[in-house]
Amino acid sequence: MEQKNWLLFTVALLAATPVSSENFEVISPRNVLGVVGLDTVLPCNVSSTKPLYDIEVQWKKITDGRIEDVYIWRNTVNKPGQKYVGRTELLKDGLAAGNVSLTLKNVLPADEGTYSCIVNSKDWSADTTTVLSIAGTSEVFFEILGPRGQGIELACRSHGWFPKPTVEWVVRNKQMLSPDTEIHQDSKELFSVLSRVTITGQEAEEVTCQIQN
Repeated sequence: MEQKNWLLFTVALLAATPVSSENFEVISPRNVLGVVGLDTVLPCNVSSTKPLYDIEVQWKKITDGRIEDVYIWRNTVNKPGQKYVGRTELLKDGLAAGNVSLTLKNVLPADEGTYSCIVNSKDWSADTTTVLSIAGTSEVFFEILGPRGQGIELACRSHGWFPKPTVEWVVRNKQMLSPDTEIHQDSKELFSVLSRVTITGQEAEEVTCQIQN
């Protein structure tokens, strides 16, 4: 029997979006992919023909028209938003080179959304946005539950998927089986999967449970 764990997704990193004035521009990618449980960098860079001094950096999240503070840096003082204490930081020594990218730690599905990087100085102000998408996958556990009717009942289970996954059971000749599948979402928006199927006869030679999102 064969066990496979699939995470299928395609991420298109589109061209960076600059916002410019006479002496500077602020650049960030339009899309970033974060993986559940890992740290993710939201890139933002300032290119300027003048020295960068006395600037303020703000990161905000925009959700359904609502704006919340994620991180503010002003005069060497760091101020994370209430929900982001201990989870955010600017890259060390990045300001001098115009790198105001934000590290978001231990990302979760709730972090998915649009983030605005805002840079202010005495002479200019600009902002640009990045859309953060979240993906999660996990190990799949395969079980032989025992005899059922004229066949054998199998199960595969997994927890920690995002977005909502699909489940397919395939036998050796690529024939699709019809499983009994339960998918539940927990308080952290992560999905759990429990899928059962009963196989008979030659189907038992090779069976694959595929979970993918």
